[in-house]
This record gives sequence, C-alpha cells and structure tokens, in this order.
Amino acid sequence: MAINSNNKKIKAKSLFNPRPLNNEDKKNARIALTFCIVGILAFLIQLLYFIVRYKGIDDWLVVLIFWIVFIMPGYIADAMMVIVGGGAPLDGGKNAKDGRRLFGSGKTKRGFFLGPFFGAVIALIIHGILFWQWESITILTIGFTENPDIYYHFYENNPNNLIKDLSIFLLGNSSGDTTFFGFLKLIPRVLLCSYGAAFGDLFGSWAKRRKNIASGQPFWIVDQIDFLGGCMLFAGWFVFIPPAIYTIHVLIMLLIITPSLAVIANSVSYLVGRKSVPW
Repeated sequence: MAINSNNKKIKAKSLFNPRPLNNEDKKNARIALTFCIVGILAFLIQLLYFIVRYKGIDDWLVVLIFWIVFIMPGYIADAMMVIVGGGAPLDGGKNAKDGRRLFGSGKTKRGFFLGPFFGAVIALIIHGILFWQWESITILTIGFTENPDIYYHFYENNPNNLIKDLSIFLLGNSSGDTTFFGFLKLIPRVLLCSYGAAFGDLFGSWAKRRKNIASGQPFWIVDQIDFLGGCMLFAGWFVFIPPAIYTIHVLIMLLIITPSLAVIANSVSYLVGRKSVPW
C-alpha cells in the first residue's frame, strides 16, 4: 500500500511539473509560439476578408461550421492518441534499411489503434446529436435566410442550397437522410477521417526518422499538419465534399489554423505530462 501511495504521488507531481526545457528546447518553443501566433493572425485576416468582401460574417460562419464538422474526427483522434498512448511501440523496436527506427518509441500500438477508435466514437456521438436535431437545424437555417443579407454571397438567399451543403457536412449525405441507415452511411467517413489522422501522424514520424530527426525534436510544418493530410486523403475530401468557392475557404481555414491548434494542444499535453516537449 505504501508503494502504491508513493507511485501515485510521483505521478501526480509529474502532471504539474513538466520536464524542464533546455536552451535548445526553449528556442524551439519560441518558434512553435511564432507558428501559433501567425496561424491565429491568418485566421483573423480571413475573417476580416469576409467582413470586407461579403459585408458580414454570416458566410464565414458557414465555412467555420463546415471546417469544424468535417475535420472533427481527426482532431479528436489526434488528441486521443496522446491521451491513451503509451506501452509497446508500433514498430516493435525494429529499424529500417537505413539503420534508423521505422517510427520511433513515441508511436505506440495503443495510441495508434485506440486513439482513432475513441476519436471516431466521440465524433459519431456528436453527429448523432446533429441527426437528432436536424429538423431544428433546417428550421433555424430557413429562418436565417429570410433576411436577404444572410448567406447571400454563397447561396443567393436560397435556403435549400444551404441546407443541402449543411446535410453533406453534418449528416454525410446530400439528401437530408436522418434515418438509421443514413447514419450508418456516415460511419465510413468518420472512421476514415479518424484513422487518417493516425496514418498521417505515422507518416510524419517515418519521415522524421528518415531525415535523422530524433524523437521529440521538431520537424516544422510536417509535425503540425501531417495528421491533417491523412484526414483529408483518407476521408476523401474531393470525393465527399463538392467543389465550390466555399470549400476553397474551408481548405484555407484548415491549413492556416490547424498548426496553431496543434501547438496549443501539444503545449497542454506537455504541461500535464503527456508529452516531453510543447510542440
């Protein structure tokens, strides 16, 4: 009992006393902070563009909703891989032909398989709420579009066009199918997006090892968006999502804000002892 108590104290202490950073780490932390600030500023510039170009933020809010809902499984999976990770490494400690580890000790079986699974489950619960509230969402949308200045530039005040696109992102279909079978058809997209994040992250680790970058050392840009590339590739951005001017804005939003969110999430993970560095 005494040993268990001491272990608990040590674990609790590590949660609030992250590993001290050396001078090189502090330099990298400043670079990460710069990435974060630049991304947030770009996000605000895009908002300003909508305010000036489209005379308001209504169309920007549509883009924001589409961005959040589409990429949500990947974001959650990326966070869950850190939370539930640990244990045996995915590569089994094996080296590639260049003599370096395939992925490194940071990529574990538990994180790779369970992280995306829990990410998909949480995302599907949220989508289930959207299915359940779909009628209220359509009524609210129609009410908004009665104002001629709302969503005018993307949809020319046509609520049916807006509802169709909302259905694609929120329900995973363009017909507004809220039946159980409609929900089943959404599951592949959510699973692919979630596990796409894991494979994208894994590819980033593989690329770092080939570049002889040690685990925990930064590989700027790749570290921040590798999982995003996996999400978009696996979830079929150009298959599920119709080509339109607003989808270009969604893509821009994904690219400019994801690195900032990645730095923020990693910094939190560092502070609570789940990561050794805050980037």
